[in-house]
Amino acid sequence: MTRETWIARVLLVLVFAPGGGLFGKAVAEAAQARPWWPWLVAALVWLLVTGAIASWISTSVSHHADEHR
Repeated sequence: MTRETWIARVLLVLVFAPGGGLFGKAVAEAAQARPWWPWLVAALVWLLVTGAIASWISTSVSHHADEHR
């Protein structure tokens, strides 16, 4: 496994695992008839912000690796 692939897999887990947990919390709150939308908003914000950061990191690593080939 190349360094690029390893970094991409780590970023994938760091972005989607917490986002999935927040979505799960929203579902659990809705099942208990409590306000669920703050958890849904938190999940969406998490996915957008960390996804953008992960994309930037992934692109930086890819460009850096291309320069050294």
